[in-house]
Amino acid sequence: MTVDIQMGGEDLSRIQTQGTLQQHLLKPSECSLQNRVVIEQALTDQQARIPTDFRQAFLDFQYQQQHFFLRHINYIAQLVMLIYFFVDYFIIQDVYYLSAVLRLGCVAISLMVCFYLFQYKKDIRLLDMILPISTACGLALWIFLLLQSDSPWASSYLYTAVIFILIANLGIQVHFKPALYSTIFMSLFVLIAIQKLLNPQEAFLFFLTFIPIVLFSLYISWNSTRNARRYFLRSLLDDWNLHNFKSLAHTDELTQLFNRRQFVDMAERRIHEWPTPASTCLLMFDVDYFKKINDTYGHDIGDRVLQVIADIARKEMRQQDILARFGGEEFIVLLSETAIQDALTIAERIRNKIQNKCLFLKPEIPLCFTVSVGISELKSHKQNLDELIKQADLALYQAKENGRNCVIRYEPSMSIPSKLTSAKMKKPVPIIKSQTHQKERTKSTWSIL
Repeated sequence: MTVDIQMGGEDLSRIQTQGTLQQHLLKPSECSLQNRVVIEQALTDQQARIPTDFRQAFLDFQYQQQHFFLRHINYIAQLVMLIYFFVDYFIIQDVYYLSAVLRLGCVAISLMVCFYLFQYKKDIRLLDMILPISTACGLALWIFLLLQSDSPWASSYLYTAVIFILIANLGIQVHFKPALYSTIFMSLFVLIAIQKLLNPQEAFLFFLTFIPIVLFSLYISWNSTRNARRYFLRSLLDDWNLHNFKSLAHTDELTQLFNRRQFVDMAERRIHEWPTPASTCLLMFDVDYFKKINDTYGHDIGDRVLQVIADIARKEMRQQDILARFGGEEFIVLLSETAIQDALTIAERIRNKIQNKCLFLKPEIPLCFTVSVGISELKSHKQNLDELIKQADLALYQAKENGRNCVIRYEPSMSIPSKLTSAKMKKPVPIIKSQTHQKERTKSTWSIL
């Protein structure tokens, strides 16, 4: 178990370094094996379709990843429109003033729209469509200027239409359909210009250039959006692994409680939050005669006993309490903001519920078990966690000496025992069936004393 946790810690550190931004993609409740299968199936899909449950997460992720890029590329596209305004002066001089009014007006409106949408709208689908829409409108305006001009260079100038297609398609990052629709829309305007400005031979030469570039840009756009989906799905898978590595590093696999290392880390930080609004207490408890349970019934039954005890203790905990499996059959709890009398009450309630709980190996063979509990109290900020644990451990030893299945509070008069001997303890009674004894003690028919 220790080796696994150490390996998990190394892998966790590596994943955190590589994918810090992806930690928010999955909630712990979403890290199920079923979701992992869904993500892996989506990755094997040729289209990399996003599963329905993760579509909103995909949009949020794309907004975080792409909105800066989309903002910049939109501003660059408007700069290109301004550059072509100066080119118009040399190519279509007869409509230069009309070009100035329309182009500058279009650029100004586009910049204001871009600023507003990127500043106040968080919908990446809307932001992703700004560039193809504004580019299509710019192309329509430019075609209108060409048709109004009598310049002999207008037909050659039409080749610049491919620049509009490239800008619109290569700027698409999230969904492919806007690229496809804007390309169809712009191609219709180009066809209108071809009919007006080019003869059949010139139109044929134009299409030899225009069509390959359009198809190439559409393929790049489709591949870019598909890769964006794949990248998100891989990020989801990395995030799933990250959560599970965290769970491996912090959680006891058998009981699903915190492990010893996580408890020490959390408890040390908690007890150093001084002054505390109320007392802090520590409980240690372990299973009485646990070795006999393992020897008699097998380790699988012993594991089930530990799981039952963990479930009972977990239900008694509050949100601020720290419950962990401390090792073997031993459990530990840090009770924050808890006076000693309240801690005694909680410990007694846990002990009593465990005493009254039985594991049914068969319908007619119940197995009962008990725990002994030791309690210590944090009385000064000078105390450390080790001291608090040692005091609870001494109280736990005293509970064992007092006959087990009881709660003992630490007292300064308790000495450190060198070793618990069988002479000081009640000799374990073999598991026997005794109807009279059971009616007096529990409703069970079998017990371990």
